[in-house]
Amino acid sequence: MPKKYKERSLIEFQKEFPDNEACAKHLAEQRWPNGFLCPQCGHQEAWYLSKRHLFDCKLCRCQTSVTAGTIFHGTRTPLVKWYWMIYHMAMNKVGVSIAEIKRLLDIKEYRTAWLMAHKIRKAMADRDAGYSLAGLVEMDDSFFGPKGTKRGRGSERKSTVLCAISLYRDRRGKEHPGFAHMQVVDNASASSIESFLQRLGCGATTNEGQDLLEAIRTDGWRSYGRAAKNRDTSHYKVILRDPKAAGKLLRGSIG
Repeated sequence: MPKKYKERSLIEFQKEFPDNEACAKHLAEQRWPNGFLCPQCGHQEAWYLSKRHLFDCKLCRCQTSVTAGTIFHGTRTPLVKWYWMIYHMAMNKVGVSIAEIKRLLDIKEYRTAWLMAHKIRKAMADRDAGYSLAGLVEMDDSFFGPKGTKRGRGSERKSTVLCAISLYRDRRGKEHPGFAHMQVVDNASASSIESFLQRLGCGATTNEGQDLLEAIRTDGWRSYGRAAKNRDTSHYKVILRDPKAAGKLLRGSIG
């Protein structure tokens, strides 16, 4: 599945969204990709009141805020700070501290920064919930937490995380990672994996009646085989002779 977004460095992002006007213009384009449409009468022409970020319909004179119905609704914080916070939260792989981002964006109240971050996380989660893994899905399990006395799947004091990522091929036949899902589970048993597969939409079909999730590819751990059999899903094994080769054989995996 090809990317539908454009990757930008922080410098590029700041150049594209340097002020509130640029952010408001982008937001309006996202809301009305085919041009303004009055929510009250459906008219397509309006005056734009830039200082208030309002569209004033030329027919019924209904005034519509560019932020109405969005996570920015009713905010007193400049849109440019919202946009830059979204960038930091979306691009930072290890998470961001509310206190640090409050300092970076010069937000006076900690509660304001916390509420903004909460709304952004909720919007990101809602968007992710709309994605489904399809085709060939690579699965693995990993462990996060303090070091224990045991290694591998029996590690104590660690959280078990199941990871799945859909793969697609480009025109040259090369595999690329697509959407991914992760879930903290009690263990890497067949039951846990089967529940995870169900959550991923295993068994769902396209409009043409084809299985959305066609097959899974794993390192051969027996629980994956059992879960795939129970869900009537094809299972391809990639046997790892050397744990260091995991990055080469299971390219989409983090384990």
